[in-house]
Amino acid sequence: MTTNFKRGISSFGTVMNGLPDPSAGNVYHVCQSTNTHPYKRYVEMYGGTKYKDGSYALHTTIQSALDATVANRNDYVLVALDSSDYDITAALTMTKKGVHLLCPAGMHMGGIPSNACRIHQNTAALACITSTADCVEIAGFFFKGMIDSPIVTLSGSRWHNWVHHNFFGGAVTAGASIYLMHGDAASYQCSVTDNYMMGGYSPNAAQTISGIIGFDDASSGRNLIARNFVVSGAKITVTAGILTKGMTDVVCDNYIIETVDGSLGAGTFTEAWDGAVSTVYIGNRVAMDTPAESGGTADNTHVDNYSATDGGDAESIIEAS
Repeated sequence: MTTNFKRGISSFGTVMNGLPDPSAGNVYHVCQSTNTHPYKRYVEMYGGTKYKDGSYALHTTIQSALDATVANRNDYVLVALDSSDYDITAALTMTKKGVHLLCPAGMHMGGIPSNACRIHQNTAALACITSTADCVEIAGFFFKGMIDSPIVTLSGSRWHNWVHHNFFGGAVTAGASIYLMHGDAASYQCSVTDNYMMGGYSPNAAQTISGIIGFDDASSGRNLIARNFVVSGAKITVTAGILTKGMTDVVCDNYIIETVDGSLGAGTFTEAWDGAVSTVYIGNRVAMDTPAESGGTADNTHVDNYSATDGGDAESIIEAS
């Protein structure tokens, strides 16, 4: 029996035609040409593919893909995993609002971010990434800093940047006034969450750095620093694990840990944290000899923060300074 549908397939109602989501922008893929087998597959899938604006879908460097993005379009840059470093000699720059820079293979929810994609700065005193744009996302990377270098810098007045699920490996040889994750001016409502950050990943002689996470401009405000593991690293003295000098920043559920290593040398924190009087601290845990801290207001901004005590006794509450 033959059935005649007068209106063809539309007789069955609305048909999904596979159009892209208009709320998402272009997706740019990055794979190094030296990454032989994956690169061949990427070329087969995306090689020569152009978007309507003339930009290519496949790139061999991260900066090239970032340069192809357009502000306010919600573009994604997806970086392939590689057993070799993505070596850079200048800071990667994110200048377009609303761009996402991700390595999906590196984002371990609930574990230390993996070494699937390692961005290695090869020039001293330069950051791995500098963001001069708002509403950008950076996630899934293993950052290997060069000597005396920050790793991610939010430069200028930044709004709503989100840095999460990354590994930060610092390297200090001469002592430096740096923060591995630095808001260098007035940063507002930015989030730094779920990262593993180590001041001395490649230990050398004993040195001092200013801190691991630092928002050091008094005009900053309402930033969220949560669920990070902040570790001194061997031989490194960290002046402040987390520094927040803005208004009503929230520091919660972080672990601040001194390195105890008999062969390489212990690391220390001068202070676990240093904040403005309005910084709110909730549920942070400190494992160090002297959990010194400053900032906050008694009874208003300290809730359930704990330090280790000698002899394996119960933890003690950290009161506001």
